[in-house]
Amino acid sequence: MLLLLLIGNAGFSQKKTDTGFFNKKDLTGWSAVNMQYWSVEDGAIVGRATEKVAKNQFLWSDVKVTDFYLNVDVLLETNDRNAGIQFRSKKADASGQALGYQADMGKDVWGRLYHEHGREKLDWSDRGEKAVKPGQWNKYEILVSGDRIWTAINGKLAVSVKDPGGDPSGYIALQIHSGDAQTVRYKINTLVHNPKVELAGLNEAQLVKELKLPLNKPVGKTSSLTFGENEVIVFAGGTNIVNMRKDCYLETLLMAAHPHTRLHIWNLGWDGDTAYEQFRDVGFGKWSKNLDSLGADIAFVQFGQMESLQGEAAIPEFINAYKKLLSGVKTGKRRIVLISPVPFEPANLNLGKGNVPENPLNKAAAEQYTDAVRQLAAQEGYHFVDLYHSLQKSPRAGSLTFDGIHLTPEGQQLAAEAIVQELGMHQRFTEKLEPLRKEVLTKNQLWIGYWRPGNWAFLGGDRTTVPFSHDWKNTEKRIFPEEIKGFEPLIREAEIRISEQQNLLVTQN
Repeated sequence: MLLLLLIGNAGFSQKKTDTGFFNKKDLTGWSAVNMQYWSVEDGAIVGRATEKVAKNQFLWSDVKVTDFYLNVDVLLETNDRNAGIQFRSKKADASGQALGYQADMGKDVWGRLYHEHGREKLDWSDRGEKAVKPGQWNKYEILVSGDRIWTAINGKLAVSVKDPGGDPSGYIALQIHSGDAQTVRYKINTLVHNPKVELAGLNEAQLVKELKLPLNKPVGKTSSLTFGENEVIVFAGGTNIVNMRKDCYLETLLMAAHPHTRLHIWNLGWDGDTAYEQFRDVGFGKWSKNLDSLGADIAFVQFGQMESLQGEAAIPEFINAYKKLLSGVKTGKRRIVLISPVPFEPANLNLGKGNVPENPLNKAAAEQYTDAVRQLAAQEGYHFVDLYHSLQKSPRAGSLTFDGIHLTPEGQQLAAEAIVQELGMHQRFTEKLEPLRKEVLTKNQLWIGYWRPGNWAFLGGDRTTVPFSHDWKNTEKRIFPEEIKGFEPLIREAEIRISEQQNLLVTQN
């Protein structure tokens, strides 16, 4: 319940119609390397080539999209030409070529899903072709939610693809295809961010039933991860995740890697958590409820290290428990990053003197559990970070934990650098990031006092009815719920200072 107090004022992930996407008068907010091909006529964007075009031409919007619904009327005046609408795409080179998803149009490709300059054919059915009216205006709709993509032509479903590990965000661009002279008109009707999932007369449940995997899955990019403006990121797991909050290296590197993007990062690590059990105080709420109440867009989750002490024979039981746990927080939109277990360092485990039992860490199956988590991620379409082998190969391997199990601050720094490297962010911690790390640390200290206060039993647990939890003058009024709200403006101010430090990084570069 406390989490809702903070998030209720944050303004996350609400349906919003973008009124500034296209003004129907000129190309304000749009750009192209060769603007001579593009104009606005009668409220529509026109792409016109009066002679042969050597290579594809693209007109790029300045608006970044993640989850969205786009409604466009399109007219390809000569049907044997080709055009398309790029989405969640980026510029591949200085010539403005596109890399990313394309809603295709033209003879024999109407309504098909193509991955420009990438994986090429993703959905190659002829459903869109059957719905199109050649040489006339056709309504083209694109709906994207998480890793799910649907398109429709003239109200008929054309594409229905679930693409785990695909492009999570990017830009919209309009295409003139290379080849003979051509004219294509794009009459943009509506762009909605974070839309309701419904299309072609079908609700979300019906659309989900239509989903299928793409013809070409992502190759070599399954771990690539990008972040959108105001996205909420959570860290969840056991003590090594808890200690991330105290050292702040991973959070600092994520902020530094995205200096232009405001992110909201909350650490939900809890000492003793395993895939089997996540004990919480009375009234606190379940593990999954914490993620949901924060509106988490991305969840970094780490389990498997302590579970590996049960041995290799227990891996199926562990995976079943892990899969069940994740199913409680898996949504169509939320991205999940599974972090592998950290390797044990048996020599650092102090078992005391006298009759010392055999060191259990010597026989732990942490590497086998890492492979099992990797397979789970592949099966379920989650991102995966192999922290086990990254740390094991480190020159500092053997001295990264203080007790053979839990990472030292230096170990946390190396782990954070390994994680962002595997996710495609080339960021390392340097002294110039120390001011940012200090602001993140301040925010996290406020966060833990707000999210997990020491007096929780009096705040929301099993002692809410005792006299001490009430005002001593007005026994109908409870003290702690009002007091805890005092953290909210302090946390917001801390986030502003973090954003200021991000801005300084931009100016320093």
